[in-house]
Amino acid sequence: MRPSVFAAPAVWLLSTCCLLHAAAPDVKWVFPPGGQIGQKVSVKVSGKINQPGTQVWCDNPAVVFEVPEKDNELSITTAADARPGLYWLRFFNVEGATAQMPFVLGRLPEVVEAEPNNEVAKAQAIEKSSVINAKLGAANDVDVYAVTLKKGQTLVAQVDANWRLGFPVDPIMQVLTATGTVLEQVDDDHGFDPMIAFEAPADGTWLVRVFGFPAAPNSTIRFAGGADYLYRLTLTTGPVANHVQPAAVQSGNEAAVKLVGWNLPDALSKPMKVDAGTIPGLTHAELPHKVSLTLVDEPVHVAAEPCNGEKPLAVTVPATVCGVIDEPGDEDSFRFTAKKGEVLVIASESRSLGHPLDTVITVFDKDGKSLGESDDAVRNKADSRLVFSVKADGDYTVRVRDLFEKGGWRFAYRISIRPRQPSVKLTLKADVFKATPGTPLEIPVTIARNDGFKEEVTISVEELPEGATVETVKSEVKGDTSKAVKLILKTDAAKPFNGPLRVVGKYGEDSTVSAEFDLTTFKRSTSDIWLTILPKKEEAKDKK
Repeated sequence: MRPSVFAAPAVWLLSTCCLLHAAAPDVKWVFPPGGQIGQKVSVKVSGKINQPGTQVWCDNPAVVFEVPEKDNELSITTAADARPGLYWLRFFNVEGATAQMPFVLGRLPEVVEAEPNNEVAKAQAIEKSSVINAKLGAANDVDVYAVTLKKGQTLVAQVDANWRLGFPVDPIMQVLTATGTVLEQVDDDHGFDPMIAFEAPADGTWLVRVFGFPAAPNSTIRFAGGADYLYRLTLTTGPVANHVQPAAVQSGNEAAVKLVGWNLPDALSKPMKVDAGTIPGLTHAELPHKVSLTLVDEPVHVAAEPCNGEKPLAVTVPATVCGVIDEPGDEDSFRFTAKKGEVLVIASESRSLGHPLDTVITVFDKDGKSLGESDDAVRNKADSRLVFSVKADGDYTVRVRDLFEKGGWRFAYRISIRPRQPSVKLTLKADVFKATPGTPLEIPVTIARNDGFKEEVTISVEELPEGATVETVKSEVKGDTSKAVKLILKTDAAKPFNGPLRVVGKYGEDSTVSAEFDLTTFKRSTSDIWLTILPKKEEAKDKK
């Protein structure tokens, strides 16, 4: 085994001793796709690592890899002080690099599914709170797990498969009696992935069953499965946080937040001070996962009842408001003062945070007349975004509700009300680029000018290896270059290289923006772009 630990922004110039390769690594995912903090786990890959010389990059420096000289199983070890969360891996060698793939770090012990466990009588016993790494490996596959509970204990069962990890399965989860009677079933909770909090009505053994369908619907009318139908199932009677209130902290201010969830002991149920240096996200030694918490520049308000149209919460723009639609049919309202000519952006976060609220935002004038409404900011995305142009000085009210008038203590939201700020987004067509010496490499960049952005943008590449060059290009305010440009990378004088590539745009006096690639499978964007510069043909030939 060869140990390696890599994290951006390190770079790698590949020495001639590493130039012998059959092919670039061909890895799509790793199994298990996660591990317990401070532990060592053996991981199998889909496809081939294609040694010798293949290494692994990770965006978390606390993750260490041992890559074998042969075979397709490696070891991953994490530091004891690593933070739980979702991290990203990439395999690379002198011939090329893979796309990013997810790897989850958590605090609970990890186990691997033991087949056969597809029948009630063959349920896999889970003795303590754990994360089970499993696979619906073939059509009609069903997985069953048995847990022992005392009367009144709450079991939190949560599947992570499609929403965060991008696996092509739409999982279904059920809770059953020991004899197989279905008591609860959940299809979708956070995206397609289900979650159930089950309170045991009596002492005994209870079953959790998982099966699935294709995330992209087809004509199949049966339980689906496949080599990539992977999932992680958390089964715990310990503390789990659904959200933190408020879910935002103003930068530079001391703040106290309160966790809301299941099985929280007294120490976790009381307000706690947070260190801005640990944000984004809130972690605690007793919590298995990270909880969403963000830093904002403006004051943060908590929407506490009553907070309706008759008694709206008064805020001053800019503001962030955190609250909960805590019962069916509930609505929360916030009142602010604005001047004619102002343009405000009112945006919500809930579904994107893993909560069930499907927000609808409406703005009213002082007489109760609706001036605008937003359901989904983007098609099939349940968070809202409303651009509100103020036509007259006065008081205005924002109302937030659930589209289907649902509600409950889990229906948390975070809403910002801010003056519109013109912005620009640079998008790449890939997150992996491969350059051949002697052949210029085109790097297309798409420019999205949002909310009235009217600036010339100078686009270039930073952190290039020695010998590689790219000419800076300009995106004008109007014309073809306002929407798209091409960078030309030349590597004739460069040595073989593997490492991060940063495409940046500069505008105004000192503003910069990094180009990103949209990882639509994972519902996120990344600025972690990778460049491989292949060896020159004569070098590669000499080493064979």
